[in-house]
Amino acid sequence: MTSATTNPVTDEPDDAAAVAARVRDAVRAAPVSQRKFADRIGMDPTALSKALRGTRRLREDELAAIAKAAKVSQRYLRTGVGRGPAVPDGGRARADALDPDLRRAQILEATARLIARKGFHNVRVADIAQACGTSTGTVHYHFPAKDDALRAALDYYADLFHQRLDEAFATTDSTVEKLRLLIDVQLPASDRDIDEWSIWMQAWNEAILDPAQRPGQREIYSRWRQVVLDLVRARQREGVGAEADADALADRFTSMVDGLAIQVLAQTTEMSVPRMRALLLDAFEPHISLRVGAP
Repeated sequence: MTSATTNPVTDEPDDAAAVAARVRDAVRAAPVSQRKFADRIGMDPTALSKALRGTRRLREDELAAIAKAAKVSQRYLRTGVGRGPAVPDGGRARADALDPDLRRAQILEATARLIARKGFHNVRVADIAQACGTSTGTVHYHFPAKDDALRAALDYYADLFHQRLDEAFATTDSTVEKLRLLIDVQLPASDRDIDEWSIWMQAWNEAILDPAQRPGQREIYSRWRQVVLDLVRARQREGVGAEADADALADRFTSMVDGLAIQVLAQTTEMSVPRMRALLLDAFEPHISLRVGAP
């Protein structure tokens, strides 16, 4: 369900966001600037900056070069296990001189994770600053108000979701398979999936209480619903389910995803991830079948 590749060291899947976070820590700990670090490993500084923000996947040779230059093991960068970076005495001070875009990305990632796991109203600016090794002033510079942090966290996880979805869709030309992948990417199965759903649910709650939060929520949700609607219409153009109301099918599916995920995470029923997937496979019936062997 996560966008990942299988690494040759452990045969376990690499979590792209987690790998990027460990690479950032390794680069921060190095006794040179980010640009000099890029020069040292023979990598374009812009490409390195994108990789550190999590918007560009590192190649095998680049990851190996970073490990060598940062004096950490490739296994650590891939899995978090093994020899990690040793932060020098001046490491914290140098961290505050990071590239502004990288600093913002680091704060955003920490903010999203803290809100997801501790709750929007339980996270203080001091918690975010501590997680990033920076000052509260720096956090306020990037996110002047706490509501800004929640919206940024929602944007962050929405972008990660669509990135994973694009990578999954690139593996197939089949509309039916893309609809199946759409289900798999939505399941609250991994820690990161659960973090994403936690942010969604908290954002819904804030939108109920604060109308000012609703436009941003609607924008992000509409983007997700449009993906569903486009796939339904693509299947109809292939001659399947043409008689159905595509908008109604999209609404049925998205509503089921939301409701089932709430049941799984809140544990208010016996709903499980496997059962959620099984129910969603039938969400478009009788117009579009997603079961294996379906035409």
